[in-house]
Amino acid sequence: MNAEQQKAAAFVGRLLSNPAISNLPPLQKEEQIIQFLKVNAPQLRPTLASPQFFGNRSWQEIFNILYRALQAVINQELIPAVERMIQNRIDFSFIPFLRQQQVDNRRVAEQLNQFLVDLISHPPARQAFSGPFTAVLYGFVDRYIEEIFNRRSYAQFEFTKVERLKMSKEEIKHMVKVVALLRPSVNLLTTSIAGEQFTGNIQSQYLDKVLGVIKDKLSYLPEQVLKSALNSNLSFQSNRYIEATGRAAAILSLRCKSFRPNQKVDRGADTPDKSWFNIARRNYKYYGFDVKMLDEFYKTAAENQW
Repeated sequence: MNAEQQKAAAFVGRLLSNPAISNLPPLQKEEQIIQFLKVNAPQLRPTLASPQFFGNRSWQEIFNILYRALQAVINQELIPAVERMIQNRIDFSFIPFLRQQQVDNRRVAEQLNQFLVDLISHPPARQAFSGPFTAVLYGFVDRYIEEIFNRRSYAQFEFTKVERLKMSKEEIKHMVKVVALLRPSVNLLTTSIAGEQFTGNIQSQYLDKVLGVIKDKLSYLPEQVLKSALNSNLSFQSNRYIEATGRAAAILSLRCKSFRPNQKVDRGADTPDKSWFNIARRNYKYYGFDVKMLDEFYKTAAENQW
């Protein structure tokens, strides 16, 4: 590490030591620091462009130096967390049901881990990875799919009868986790983010092209899983064929993009999940959500005080 990189790492380290962001998931910390740098650029540049820091460089050059340093620091936390997540929070027992053949779970895990590490090195995909990562890390998929099957209503029907997943709810939970984590792969061939919410410009030809790329890299995963992950980025309003696993992954991923661990709730106020789902119900067309599934998530959050 040269002197310039050391200065960047030290500066980023001071920003990350802010107690206000210490409890956030790693990519949310990264987003907060990036936002801080952009908002405060006019105030920061005179100091950072001084000889003590990065010399008479342009702000864009300084920002790029700091971003690389920030990414390196966050990766020290993020990459091991992804590996632990795959090892400890995902069971690949759903794969034999879809492929009608046994697979080596260790090899599946290794392949998925390598793919995700490569995925988060691509900036647009990295930005879109925050919500899915948080949804799996903090157990959102587990608890909401659990409650959906307890309710035995619309969403369960969509999983078991429409998508025809005649497997246990535990296997469906893990399939949704993998679909969510692969959702950002829609951004692999772009230079700007495509999968945060429906924008109306994702074409089927583009998805087919991405599918061809990820099939080669994820040969152990069934094509149905990969298609669900990519289709989750489309609007259900104009694409009614989207798999239930993809629809659920989309809702939970977007919910968790703004999730704040240990968030305090004011007396009389709605709980964080209930509040978010309620707002999402009013804007379901903008997000491209399945409003009936979204209603079930809202009712689940209300009943459980989540």
